[in-house]
Amino acid sequence: MDVVTAFKAFQQEMRALSLKGFPCGIGSWSSSRHSTKKAKSFKLLKGHGEKEKIKGKDVNEEEPEALKEYLTCEQSPWKTENVTPETQHLKELAITSPSLINEHFLCFYLQSLRLVNKQICEVDKQMLKFQNLEELILSVNKITLLNSANLPRKLKILELCSNEISSLQQLSSSPPPMLQYLGLSYNKLSLPSDSRYLSSMFWPNLISLDLGFNDFINLRDIVASLSSLPNLKNFILLGNPLALFPYYRGFTIDILQNLVSLDDVLISLDERHHFKGIASHQDFIAPETKVTIEIGKVTGIPNPIDPLDHPPEFPVVNNNYFVTYEFLGSPKSADKVNEPGKEENKDMEREKSSNAKLSEKDSPSSQALLDTVLDNTGINSAPSDNEENWRVFPHKLPQKPWGDPIVYNYTKVHTVKDLYALKQLLQNGLTVTVIEEKILSWPIETEDDKIPEASMKEKIQGPGKGGKGSAKNANGQDSTKEKRKSPVSFRSDPPIRKILGSYHMDLYSIITGNHNYQTVCDLGVPKIEEKLKSPTPEIKETIRGKGDKKNSAVSKSRTSAKLKTPDSSYRNSVSNQTKINK
Repeated sequence: MDVVTAFKAFQQEMRALSLKGFPCGIGSWSSSRHSTKKAKSFKLLKGHGEKEKIKGKDVNEEEPEALKEYLTCEQSPWKTENVTPETQHLKELAITSPSLINEHFLCFYLQSLRLVNKQICEVDKQMLKFQNLEELILSVNKITLLNSANLPRKLKILELCSNEISSLQQLSSSPPPMLQYLGLSYNKLSLPSDSRYLSSMFWPNLISLDLGFNDFINLRDIVASLSSLPNLKNFILLGNPLALFPYYRGFTIDILQNLVSLDDVLISLDERHHFKGIASHQDFIAPETKVTIEIGKVTGIPNPIDPLDHPPEFPVVNNNYFVTYEFLGSPKSADKVNEPGKEENKDMEREKSSNAKLSEKDSPSSQALLDTVLDNTGINSAPSDNEENWRVFPHKLPQKPWGDPIVYNYTKVHTVKDLYALKQLLQNGLTVTVIEEKILSWPIETEDDKIPEASMKEKIQGPGKGGKGSAKNANGQDSTKEKRKSPVSFRSDPPIRKILGSYHMDLYSIITGNHNYQTVCDLGVPKIEEKLKSPTPEIKETIRGKGDKKNSAVSKSRTSAKLKTPDSSYRNSVSNQTKINK
């Protein structure tokens, strides 16, 4: 595939304008006006069906003013939408003087050229043919490197937004000396060394500079280089990771004294006075930013226990709910991510020990389920090139029992030093997940509860001849009653976790300058699963009929019934409120 250069794109654009086709150019509609031969003056007899020519002019020709109306009339198929004034004037010139329209004339005539979304990969030397070009717009293309020696020398406005430029070295090698506006937003600029190419040595007449939505993080170096530009009035740096610093705007305003507008916001006298001298406080300006996350409450979870229902005595069901979200952290603090308190740590240790005993046939472990949730939300992202390798880790709120609402009032301040990783996180968004944890507890059968059959008959018949008796201790009290009053021990199954719902928040507005984001996360309509039903009288009679079998068989049937018990917890969608402040 051939590389699309800027001059080739220009030639394609001129062909698309149809400057040699109707109503422009030379044709039957204007041939007599632009013919080099001397026209004959004669008149044919009427009524013979032939074309009538009077003084060498074809009656089918159009006047120039009528041809121009084809370019502006709403019902005309030759009207082009969104035409620049220069292109409109060029088409009118192709009607009045079509012989002038050629490549040499266009390169000399054009003062503004717009080549947007033309798949341009290179700015070639043929662009130097534009001797009077003052404005060149090459946005939304595929330019990676641009040699400024190939740019027209009289250029004043150069826009290269939404390309793939990653370095300013070649662009600053021989820039146009009269350039006043340079637009480089939405590129891939991130090198700290590029700051030295923003000085007056390369751009002495620059008035407006747009570096927005790149990946610069060295604020001090960039602002120090820009301070040497005497004519700089407008500067855009919003969308870079360095704009997430809390002191970004004040520091920039204090250094660039001649600046009139920063990020398309006018700088008032009060604002300049307020930030005066902030750049000299080195201790106050720390290379980090703080993000505050607040989660208020969760509402809409149905009660897992129906108050009108009569659940069985065993197993004992314990339902808890917690919220997870992902945020940045360094490997050093990875072990402290989920440490809201000592009680929560104990719960986590208990979960780890129970998960270790979980077999393959049982339900998946809580950690495996949590990892699945985080993988689906893009948690396990690649680390950045920062020395500390800041990565995205899951953060878990303390568990709470059911309630409507479940109040958390959670607030956590995250201190982030890797601003590039923070920008990537804000671009990808943040996912909040609500998880239900259910633990089934079963009574433990002790050795004292296992009574042999002979001792059972002895208790029923008594020590004498068929008489009833009871086992008594040395004090004459019934020991069987003491055993019945002893507390029951329970064993807990591994926790069963279910995702009740998740919500993905778009945080791109924080990158664009909105430092406060607040929303209500709607997780949808609750989905209620079928509950366990109490056995009917017929089933109870069937169970009683089988009660004559041996105790071992009864014990096996109960164990089998326990393993086949379906999950009776609800799968719900909830609504929670999240607030992020930077």
